[in-house]
Formats: sequence, C-alpha cells, structure tokens
Amino acid sequence: MKILFTDINGSFRHKPYMNKSRAAFTLIELLVVVAIIAILAAMLLPALAKAKLRAQGISCINNMKQLGVSGIMYGADNEDKIPVNVPTQSGGDNVFNGPNWVDGTFAWNTPTGNSGGENPAGCETNTFFLGTGVQQGFGRILLGSIGPYAKNPGVYKCAADHYIGGTYKRERVRSVSANAYVGYGAGQYLNGQYRVFTKFSQFGLGLGSSDCIVYLDENPVSLNDGYFLFDATGTGVNDIPAVNHGNASSFSYADGRAELHKWLDRFRGINSTGTKDPAWLAQHGTVHK
Repeated sequence: MKILFTDINGSFRHKPYMNKSRAAFTLIELLVVVAIIAILAAMLLPALAKAKLRAQGISCINNMKQLGVSGIMYGADNEDKIPVNVPTQSGGDNVFNGPNWVDGTFAWNTPTGNSGGENPAGCETNTFFLGTGVQQGFGRILLGSIGPYAKNPGVYKCAADHYIGGTYKRERVRSVSANAYVGYGAGQYLNGQYRVFTKFSQFGLGLGSSDCIVYLDENPVSLNDGYFLFDATGTGVNDIPAVNHGNASSFSYADGRAELHKWLDRFRGINSTGTKDPAWLAQHGTVHK
C-alpha cells in the first residue's frame, strides 16, 4: 500500500517503505555477549566442580556403607568372624586354599620403587574376582567372599577413581582395600605388638567398633591386593589412602557406619609431609596390645 504525504509546499509524495525488521548484531555486540557468557561460566564452574565432588563423595560413602554392612552380615552367618583378609595372592579361592574377601592382586609400582605384577591374569578388569556373581570360573572357585552380600560390583570402586591400569589400559574394577589388622586370617607383615581383630565381638578391647576402620579406598598407585597395610605405630607410611574427594577419603567402620575423613597434612598430596595423618590412621586401625 502506498502512503501519500504532503511536503511544505503542499505537494503529495510517496512515503518510502519502512523495513520494520531489526538489523543483525554488530561484532561488538556479539563480543560483549560472549564475554558475559565467559564470565558467568567462570563463576559457575567452581560451584559445579564442588557439587560434583560432593555427589561423588556421597556415592562413595554409600558404597562403603554397603561393604561394611555386608561384612557384618557375613559375620552373622559365619560364627562372628570378620571376612577373611590376607595379603597378595595368599587366598581368595580354592587354588590357594585361603578364602579372602576379594581375590587377585593388581599390577603395582610405587614411587618408592616397590612393584609387582598382576596375579592371576585378568583380575584387574574382571568382576569375577570380586565374588559378586557366579563363584566358579577361570579354573577356580571363590571362597569366603562378601560378594554374596554386596552383589553390585560398583560398590567396590569409587566413582571418582578413573585410574587407568598399566596392564590393559583400562579402568580397574576395584579401588577399595581392607584394614590389614582387621579380618579372620590376617597376620602377615603386621607389627606383632598391635592387636588383630578377627571377630566382631573383640571390638571394645582398646578400640571400639565405631572407631575402627575396615574398608577404605586406596591410592591407585599402591593398590594391589585387598590388604591395606599401614604403620601401626603411626610414625611411618606404607599403603596410602586414596584422596578422591577434595582432601578427604572415605572409610567404613566395624559397626557398619561410613564417613569421609578430611586429611590435615601427610595424605593431602603425594609429596606432602606431616605426622597427624599417619597417627590418625594408626589410631583408627588397631591398638597396642
């Protein structure tokens, strides 16, 4: 439709067509928008990272809770015995005649120079050796495992553990170990001046069930068997807890509860030093006879 208007002389003229659509963004405007988005992302990412750590920590505590309760159920069905806990390839199946709570030793290589290979082959990536499924296969029968009580293989691995094993270049099926001073059959490599708890009824003799750790996530560098060996005097370090949740590690206790413990010095990093963390670990792992 043509629109007529008059000029100052009274003549009629056609009004030019007005395009009502807005022009595109200018480069400056686009750069401003991108800058705002970048600022918002920088503000949100730390909060999202903290939320992820918190969610993984909650998941890990739930895993530890299930393992702790499974151990108690095992004891109720087996004369109050704490699930068998022996080192390296000393037990776990009928081949070695020593039932264990898990079977198999992962390949390991610590910064101190200690190392060892996988035994038996395939245990790093095969959930069979957790005992959570069929108990017979690969030429062996698993014995004494808590797998029938903790049937989900996922509870044996921390959600924050993405360590790639050197043997198969894949994530391993387990990140958890058990306190070497807790478990029926334990005793190898231990300090004989400190108590080994083999039955749940023994707690209270200097260390209550609510204070004694049973399961924990171990640092993937030192993780091999399911036998977490530490210095009972609290003055040294052997195996190292995994610090997957900020500066904290997850633990289950002999009474079935689980929690995250925040480290203060030695276990905050690979090159950290200090005496408070080793002392805390020893005080919650065993007691002097």
